Amino acid sequence: MNIESRLFMHTVLILMVLACGINALEPSDILGNFSERSDMSGLDMSGMNMTGMHMNQSNLKATDLRGSNLNGAFLISSWLNGANLSGASLIKVDLSSAFLNNADLRESDLSESILARAKLSKARLNNARLVGADLTEADLSDADLSDADLTDARLFRADLSGATLRNMYLFGANLIGAHLNWADLSGAFLSRSQLSRAELYGANLSGADLTNADFTRSYLMRANLGGAHLDSASLAYADLTEADLTGATLSRAGLQYADLTRAELSNADCSDANMDSVRLVGAKMKNTKLDRVILRQIDLRGLDLSGASLKKTVLNLVYLNNANLSHADLKGASLNQVDLTGTNLTNANLMDISYDQFTQYSLVGTKLDGAVMSDKLKADLQSKLS
Repeated sequence: MNIESRLFMHTVLILMVLACGINALEPSDILGNFSERSDMSGLDMSGMNMTGMHMNQSNLKATDLRGSNLNGAFLISSWLNGANLSGASLIKVDLSSAFLNNADLRESDLSESILARAKLSKARLNNARLVGADLTEADLSDADLSDADLTDARLFRADLSGATLRNMYLFGANLIGAHLNWADLSGAFLSRSQLSRAELYGANLSGADLTNADFTRSYLMRANLGGAHLDSASLAYADLTEADLTGATLSRAGLQYADLTRAELSNADCSDANMDSVRLVGAKMKNTKLDRVILRQIDLRGLDLSGASLKKTVLNLVYLNNANLSHADLKGASLNQVDLTGTNLTNANLMDISYDQFTQYSLVGTKLDGAVMSDKLKADLQSKLS
C-alpha cells in the first residue's frame, strides 16, 4: 500500500471515530456547545433546563422539548417547525419572527413572551397560557387555541383566519385590526377586548361573551353571533350584513351607523341600545326586543316585526310601510312622522302610544283587527274615517 493510500485510510478512520463520538453524546452533554445559529433539529431535549439561553436563528425543527424550561430564552427567528413543546415553560421568551408552524404547544406557558411576527400556522395551542403575550402581526391561521388563556394578550393585526378559538379566554385582549375570518370563537370569553377594524367575516361567535367589547368599524359580514352576549358592546359603524344574531343580547349596545342589512335579529334583545342611523333593510326581527330604543330616520319597510317589543320606543321619521307588527307590544311608544301604510298591527298593543297627525292618518290604512288601544286613539281613528 503506497503512502497516499495509507494517508487516505488514516483520514477515514479519524472521521469515523469523531462521528461515533458525536453520536454518543447526550443532549445534556452537547447543550453547552450550542448557542446562536446552532443545529438542534430532531434531538430529544425533553425536560431540560434551558433558562435564558441565546439560541437566535437556531434550527430546532422537530426537536422534542416537552416539559422543558426555556424561561427568558432568546429564540429570535429560530426554526421550531413541528417541534414538541407541550407542557414547556416559555415565560418571557423572545420568539420574534420565529417559525412555529405545526408546533405542539399544548398546555405550554407562554406568558409575557414576545411572538411578534411569529409563524404559528396550524400550531396546537390547546389550553396554552398566553397571558400578556405579544402576538403583534403573528400568523396563527388555522391554529388550535381551544381553551387557551390570552388575558391581556396583544394580537394587533394578528392573522387568526380559520383558527379554532373555542372557549378561549381573551379578557381585555388587543385584537385591533386582527384577521379572524372563518375563525371558530364559539363560547369564547372576549369581554372588554379591543376588536375595532377587525375582520370577522363568517366567524363563529355563537354563545361568546362579548360584553363591553369594542367592535367599532369591524367587519362581521355573515358572522354567527347567535346567543352571543353583546351587552354594552360598541358596534358603531360595524358591518353586520347578513350576520346571525338570533337570540343575542345587545342591551345598551352602541349600534349607531351599523349596517344590519338582511341580518337575523329574531329573539334578540336590543333594549336600550343606541341605534341612531342604523341600517336594517331586509332584517328579520321577529320577537326582537327594542324597548326604549330611539329609531330615527330608519327604513323598516316590509320587515317582519311580529311579536316584537317596542315598549316606550321612540320612532321618529320611520318608514314602516307594509311591515308585520302583529302581536307587537308598542305600549307607551312615541310615534312621530311614522308611515304605517299597509302595516299589519293585528293583535298589537297600542296602549298609551303618543302620535302626531301624520302617524294618525297612516294608521287609518293599517290592519288593526284585535289591536288593543285607548278610547282616544279609537276616537281619533274614527274621526279620520268619517
